[in-house]
Amino acid sequence: MYDMLFHAAYDGDLRLFKRLVRALDKGRGRLREAVEAARLGGVGALHVAAVAGSLEVCSYMVEGLRLGVDAVGDDGNCEMVELLLAKGAYVDPVAVGGTPLHVAAVEGKANAMKILLDHNADCNKTDMILGVTPLFVAINVGSTKCVKLLVDAGADVNEDCMLSTLSQPANGLDTSAESLNCLLEARGAGTNHKIPDHAKHVNKGKISHLKSLGSEAVERNDYHSASGLYTKAMDLDPDDATLFSNRSLCWLRMGDGHKALQDALECRRIRPDWPKACYRQGAALMLLNDYGRACQAFLDGFKLDPENAEIENELSASMEFFKISRGNKAK
Repeated sequence: MYDMLFHAAYDGDLRLFKRLVRALDKGRGRLREAVEAARLGGVGALHVAAVAGSLEVCSYMVEGLRLGVDAVGDDGNCEMVELLLAKGAYVDPVAVGGTPLHVAAVEGKANAMKILLDHNADCNKTDMILGVTPLFVAINVGSTKCVKLLVDAGADVNEDCMLSTLSQPANGLDTSAESLNCLLEARGAGTNHKIPDHAKHVNKGKISHLKSLGSEAVERNDYHSASGLYTKAMDLDPDDATLFSNRSLCWLRMGDGHKALQDALECRRIRPDWPKACYRQGAALMLLNDYGRACQAFLDGFKLDPENAEIENELSASMEFFKISRGNKAK
């Protein structure tokens, strides 16, 4: 039946092609998988239809069945793209998954993307679901080659693209640094602002971004999300005392005194002379009703910063609670 399917693809007989696809599927409702499984000598039906210039059949497979562009392999994929364009195929059709440039970006197919761009594909068209551009997609899949191609073609380097690059996880190749350098140059940042291709330098930007998002979450009283953002930042820099201080506050607001105390103690270990670390420790101990130790923590902070009225007030309050608790125990 594969022979018949390929003949229908080559002849451009869409009605027969659909009928054969349904027959191969056997009622399972997996039409795309049925077409993907149909291969002769390593060649797929999409490649055959492209070679023959059967645009309706190609359109059905790509837009109707959402057949993966990698179904014919890298070389075959580029050949298919060139053949379709030579036959007059529209370079910028927008489907659910976006334009052909979006698909090429998702798969990291830089060669296919270059062909599309050479045929004046619109690098700033957005997809139908998320409203994102091919550049945003290329950044999120970590395809530096595609990022460079799109930037060179005039893709809009907006704030979302910059933030997305900063939020990418670090890896051995540090492709996020390369992409970020490319975006900075496109925005006219100049060589003086170019970030070195080393993970720890890129991490500074990521940490700053995560801190900013965490602060916004705290302002919304979304302490759960904020703690998660600070945790992610800690993965990049486990010796940043401010992150432990911020997350300690989140635990405190969520009523988890033990976790708040744990982060406060780590904060003090990293920065023993920081008054805020003492303050965080004292606040956590107050939540745990350990007023004696809370007094000591606030006193340590007050010694470091005698002008800090907030610490002084909390010290007075903790001393009052300590007196009351001792009085209750005496009774």
